[in-house]
Amino acid sequence: MNKLNFIFLFFISFILNGQVILTTAETAFESQVHFNPEIIKLNGIKKITFEIIDKKDFEIAIDKNLIESYEFNTDGQLSRFYFTTVVKTIEKQIQYNKKKHKFRIVKEFIYDTISNNYFYSNKKLILNRYHDGSNYYESKYYRYDKNGNLTKELRFKETNVSNDKSIFILGNQLLISQDSFQYQKYSNYQIKCIMLNNENRPYKEQTIDLDALGRKKKINEHYTVAAWIMQQSLFEYNEKQIICAEFQGNANNNIALKNIYEYDIDKELYSEKKFKNEMLYQEVSYVINKSNKLLNSLIIRDLINKTLRIVKIKYDFSMLSKSDSK
Repeated sequence: MNKLNFIFLFFISFILNGQVILTTAETAFESQVHFNPEIIKLNGIKKITFEIIDKKDFEIAIDKNLIESYEFNTDGQLSRFYFTTVVKTIEKQIQYNKKKHKFRIVKEFIYDTISNNYFYSNKKLILNRYHDGSNYYESKYYRYDKNGNLTKELRFKETNVSNDKSIFILGNQLLISQDSFQYQKYSNYQIKCIMLNNENRPYKEQTIDLDALGRKKKINEHYTVAAWIMQQSLFEYNEKQIICAEFQGNANNNIALKNIYEYDIDKELYSEKKFKNEMLYQEVSYVINKSNKLLNSLIIRDLINKTLRIVKIKYDFSMLSKSDSK
């Protein structure tokens, strides 16, 4: 192997083993996990499935067959996200010893599958369609300016007229809300965003401070009608990754949120600590598979409710990725 080929293979190996979880200012306080499209695409990942087991302290873990599933398009972008949720629990008595008339309690779970489908144009999200697992559909449509900035978000309640609910055929649309966004660039390090409602009236303003790499450092928000409502977000970074995200607001009661991210020597995320009003309420541990450097599992500790969520992660790869990994 010549020197040039060695450098090329080393570079490709480094990229393929990059961090699959995406941690950014935009996703810091969202409950849904976000993935790095570049790593998804380069590793040929078609689908990621979370197999979830919940356990209360001092109790036996119960496997309710809960899953979260993430499907991706050829650009590594999320195309579908769905998860199961228990809507009803049925307890039954089953006799396991007829002679001694002994019974045991068996639980059966009734599920709904909640889903979101995502559609893109030129790698920009243009539609997010939500389905509650029954008959309710809600969609958000997005429009952008020539610089890629979001300029409009339209939210509709929709009906599916298909007899086969696995196929969506649009029937009626009812507009729920319409938000528009206008931008003023003060400098390379500061942008103002004005948000307008259905009547094209401003209702909120954001002032966004950026660092030299264009990452968000601070966001100040205030509302036009309720001028007393103030919200602020702060973000800290190391060379490339976010290490701290903070939010403070007084829209209801005063609230302060803080997320701290920790990375290992290979700059892989291994711990996330979440605080509310300075109290640690959740810890997330990220376990990496040493053979392929992809995320293997999550362990989520809820310190308030004293529960543990164990998430085993499974990957579905394209045929190319499977052959390469042998």
